[in-house]
Amino acid sequence: MHMNEGFCKENIKLPTIRCTVWQGWILVTLNPDAPEPAEQLKEVENLVGYLDMGSYGETFREEHRWATNWKVLAENFMESYHLPVCHSGTIGGFVSLEKMTCPEGYDAFNYHWILKKDDAPLTVAHPLNTTLVGEERVKTWLISIYPALMITLTPGYFWYLSLHPDGAGHVKILYGGGLHADYVNDPEAQDHFKALKTLLDAVNDEDRGCTEKVYKGLLGRLSEPGALSHLERPNYEFARYISGKVGG
Repeated sequence: MHMNEGFCKENIKLPTIRCTVWQGWILVTLNPDAPEPAEQLKEVENLVGYLDMGSYGETFREEHRWATNWKVLAENFMESYHLPVCHSGTIGGFVSLEKMTCPEGYDAFNYHWILKKDDAPLTVAHPLNTTLVGEERVKTWLISIYPALMITLTPGYFWYLSLHPDGAGHVKILYGGGLHADYVNDPEAQDHFKALKTLLDAVNDEDRGCTEKVYKGLLGRLSEPGALSHLERPNYEFARYISGKVGG
């Protein structure tokens, strides 16, 4: 462009895209007017700040593509009463429907929590951890940050699904997870990682089977909405969020 006298390099550049690191997560938005995550998600920090998400170590990250609608997968994450049935072969035996709590959510996210049994593998606090006490040692948080970041946070590990719609009938998923620093620094860290990856892969496969079947069911001619359980408050709030984003 050296022969173009009117060309100003400083005026020709790629668009700037906002990117912020919040609690260890890299968040990107195309909306220049969106509130800062620290402001919009401050209640998340109030709820789970004691676990310090940023200190967990990500040990794997993969991309998947499932034959279901992204909202079906999001709603599956937002309710945990399917665990004893859909996940009967993995984590279902470590939870009780009576120990699931679904409080009212916030404008930018919803959440619920589960109290796991003491013998749930890697889910509870490390035996040498003296910081967490009482229910903190066995509480699993499930946080759904609108519109499409799903985070499971336990005292032992975390995992997440970042959803990217791919048409009405498919969703691309960024799937990853890792361990709490106590397990990362444990002499048996590699064994912990292998056990975690084996567990989460099995859980993910179970969810895929369930959500792909649910989507097929929704396409059926006789499909119609049903009543919501008290354990589906997050689903109700997600539906209201989606409704508020759709014109008309």
